[in-house]
Amino acid sequence: MFTRPPVYALADDVPKLKVLAGTAGTNAPGAALFAEEFDRLCVLSHGGKEPFVRPGSSLTYLDLRTKQESRVRLSHPADADQTAGDVSLLSPLGAALIGLMEGAIFRWTDADGRLRAVKVISIEA
Repeated sequence: MFTRPPVYALADDVPKLKVLAGTAGTNAPGAALFAEEFDRLCVLSHGGKEPFVRPGSSLTYLDLRTKQESRVRLSHPADADQTAGDVSLLSPLGAALIGLMEGAIFRWTDADGRLRAVKVISIEA
């Protein structure tokens, strides 16, 4: 297993994230990973000096396996528009990114048993 970096959420975001974690079931490919990460959240009453990935955040990440940088926006599943670069919170990538700070690396094993790893390069919003 991998040592995972700390993950953060604002207290204002937690109720919606909790509903999402509780209703996701196993329908979405990243639902189990999202539920695991939700259980690890460090809840903050307000944003600190260091930004972290929140629902609605636009960010750039690096896929450490392919070495490809991508810019995405983390979205609620009902609002995610893949053609606009949105990533659903309940996708494996979305579940991996939620709550990470800039510079954090998150590793997990995908459904096919392959190692995945992403690094948050920057958070724009």
